[in-house]
Amino acid sequence: MVIRVSKPEINLREKLSQLELPVGPYGSSLMRSDDKMEVARISGVGRKNMIRNGNFMINQKRNSAFTNISSGHIFDGWYGHDSTNGSISAVIAEATPYPPECSKYLEIACTGTDTNLTSGQYVSLSCSIEGYYFQQAMWGTRHAKDLTLSFYHRHTRPGVYSGSIRNGGSGSNYNYVFEYTQEQADTWELAEIQIIGPISNSWPTGNGKAVSLTWSLGDEQWVSDNINKWFSGTYYHGSTRQINFMTSTDNRFRITAVQLEVGKGKTPFDDIGFQAMQDWCERYYEVHWQNHNSNNPAGAHNDGYNAIAAGVNLGSYSFFPLKYRTQKRAAPTISYNGKFRIIGAGSGSNKQPDEFYSPGIDGCRIRVPANGTSGEASVLEFDGANSTTGYINIDCQL
Repeated sequence: MVIRVSKPEINLREKLSQLELPVGPYGSSLMRSDDKMEVARISGVGRKNMIRNGNFMINQKRNSAFTNISSGHIFDGWYGHDSTNGSISAVIAEATPYPPECSKYLEIACTGTDTNLTSGQYVSLSCSIEGYYFQQAMWGTRHAKDLTLSFYHRHTRPGVYSGSIRNGGSGSNYNYVFEYTQEQADTWELAEIQIIGPISNSWPTGNGKAVSLTWSLGDEQWVSDNINKWFSGTYYHGSTRQINFMTSTDNRFRITAVQLEVGKGKTPFDDIGFQAMQDWCERYYEVHWQNHNSNNPAGAHNDGYNAIAAGVNLGSYSFFPLKYRTQKRAAPTISYNGKFRIIGAGSGSNKQPDEFYSPGIDGCRIRVPANGTSGEASVLEFDGANSTTGYINIDCQL
């Protein structure tokens, strides 16, 4: 007698998918990935952060603090604005309690109050992203990608804070307002904000400003209740629920590990290293200091006179080629402080350049009035005897 036993077929793939695997949501996402590009995006490989100096490691101006900020660039990559009847200051701090992922952070202090902001008055912190770095988002096309903005914040006053991201081309007229909350006073907390990639509007992809990213500290005019959605309008900064930071001189606004990356969900902060960040910052701003040997391309003397460049005398003028340490994103504006001296033909102290000739993305020529025999070599130095705060600023910041 033959006994036949039959069993239903088992779909092994289906059974495996039903198992409670010991992986988190990102592990599950990796397992469901269809190709290497998706795996790379989820893993966060490669250089991903579009925000320059988001860990506040670079401070080329070497200001220990910026006080009575009105409107202008403060630390590398960052811009402060205050048009209230109060006042603010900014420092880069490194003190306990340390924030997660980074050791340094930006601290803005209210140093003068304005408890009743009126139309046109606002306080903000902002940064801009160049088109070459932002084009990976592919905004303004049918391939527009969603982004994640993340940062740690530690504000002394709990409540709702806000900001915006808007186009950096002509008009600054397309806005995405976001909110985040300081739940507990004076405690490091993480903000993670999803930004929907728009398929419309114009987003520069060259060396100009693609987007502006703003954190509001108080505003009575350029605010909206359209949260987490794109809308048209000029120059919005935040939401209608934003607190007024200017109500007390005890108020502090702290932020670090600022990251904007492609994809949904924060990945670890992209620390590219000090030198790489310094080079990135120098694409927009570079300063040559007196008596700081490592920042002078032609070396330095031991007597406190820093050599800037070697040149040639052409009679009534000497010309000195100045090559930047890092190629600039665009032709910069050049300014200086202090006195200079010429060694060699046309020698003399207490001199000042009368022109930075044709600044380009790689360098320029410095013209200094001099007397001497045409064709003779000379060297331009900072004049340590007549100035102790000499510098040359090379500026093409966004």
